[in-house]
Amino acid sequence: MLPFVSISACILPGIRHSLGDRITDDVRLVEVLKSMLVIVNADDLGGSEEINNEVFELISSGLVTSATIMANAPAFRQAAQRLQDFPSASFGVHLNLTAFAPLGGSSGLERILDGNGYLSKELFQTTIDGSLQDALLRELTLQVERALSEGVPVSHFDSHHHVHTIPKLFPVLKSLQRRFGIRKVRSTINLLPSGEKLSGLRSLKKELFRLGLRHYYATKSPDGFGDFCDFYTALKSGNPPRFRALELMVHPGSRNPGYIAEVDCLRSDWLRSLPPSFQLGSYHSI
Repeated sequence: MLPFVSISACILPGIRHSLGDRITDDVRLVEVLKSMLVIVNADDLGGSEEINNEVFELISSGLVTSATIMANAPAFRQAAQRLQDFPSASFGVHLNLTAFAPLGGSSGLERILDGNGYLSKELFQTTIDGSLQDALLRELTLQVERALSEGVPVSHFDSHHHVHTIPKLFPVLKSLQRRFGIRKVRSTINLLPSGEKLSGLRSLKKELFRLGLRHYYATKSPDGFGDFCDFYTALKSGNPPRFRALELMVHPGSRNPGYIAEVDCLRSDWLRSLPPSFQLGSYHSI
């Protein structure tokens, strides 16, 4: 069984450093106003041939700078074979516990499988105890190992349906990072739609996650993260968000109407509206 590590257990060291971090952040504010890294990450690479083709086309056109691949997805191998053609892009593992068949079989995962034996969103309704944590770690380990064995140059982790931000999976995430030496991980959404604000409790939970992520097995993340469409709306309104580094997720190749609209925005002339201080880049620059 995994040793119990809660996010809160990781926060005390973070709080001891928080004053220093805040001072450092104030000093860096001038840098933020001078430049901002913008990462456009395509999620779900490997999900289908259509997804792969559109992701790689958008990377070729300079509109996507990073992508994360699902190692248990049906078109994974096809995607992995093409990564070497795009050395400037970063490629991470899209940790997946909610779709497709598990690589390691059903043992220990029965509670989160659907009627076809596929990983499912039952995960969100299931009590995550020690035995399930162990089973989930085994599955994710196999996913990362498969990615590496197929030559994926793993730069970072994120996850399908943001499962890596589930508090009970925090020790699983950190064990996985340690095992493979991955020091870069997507954080939690803090770029919201126009007019929407975080509640006090939700904001606190997100801050606890960011502190734990940063200070327990020291990890780097873009300090801003959100949907491309929300960024696009803010940019076109003349009030773009300001961070040191901002990750924007997109979902090319999907048949979901919302994701199709998202890619339509991505294919627009938004690059012409970027302030000169905003620079496109990848997780290589974090």
